[in-house]
Amino acid sequence: MSDASPIFTPVDTKSGSASLEIAEALRRAITDGALTDAQPLRQSELARNFGVSTIPVREALKQLEAEGLIAFLPHRGAVVTGMSEADILEYSDIRASLESMAAGLAMTTLTRVDLARIEDAYESFVSGTGDGHDMAQSGRLNWEFHGAIYAAARRPRLYGMIHDLHSRLYRYIRAHLELPGRKAATDAEHFRILLACRERNGEELARLTKQHIQEAASLSLDVIRSRKSS
Repeated sequence: MSDASPIFTPVDTKSGSASLEIAEALRRAITDGALTDAQPLRQSELARNFGVSTIPVREALKQLEAEGLIAFLPHRGAVVTGMSEADILEYSDIRASLESMAAGLAMTTLTRVDLARIEDAYESFVSGTGDGHDMAQSGRLNWEFHGAIYAAARRPRLYGMIHDLHSRLYRYIRAHLELPGRKAATDAEHFRILLACRERNGEELARLTKQHIQEAASLSLDVIRSRKSS
């Protein structure tokens, strides 16, 4: 790995979950952007940083490969995978379809407890994002808000697919949050989504959810293009 790579701390080798801890640390580093596209992940170096043998490191990398976050390339070993603009758009379209479906389904089974969780997640996002907060926290709070809605659908396989897509895309689609004024716009979009939840209006919630995701993806691609051209 390059000198710019994050410093990983040793994991607990006695718990029997070393590979899970390593996978989570690497997953977080990739989604937060600390590990970048095409960056090599050398097993011996990772093993030394995590204080383990190469066996749990290899197991962790295999898990991340299954999630689409890394790939094993001939003569190069494990590297962080990247996405083209076409990939981002296609995955975003799939995500928009699945999430709008889950949002609509959630309104058919929504309980008072579900709504309270959604309300709490909304308030946490509003107060915990913006100036003085890092992008990783913004991403986590954003997922907790939307995830609380999808969890109310009680479709665990659908929820799992959505969470997987979110993990794959987050390092790209979060770029729109850096735009001036985007915090206020996102808060307003989330509030409209919250109102649809309060009204248990599944059709409107599905429409707003799809629009919200597609708008974020489009803006993020604009940011990515501007960075490449600058």
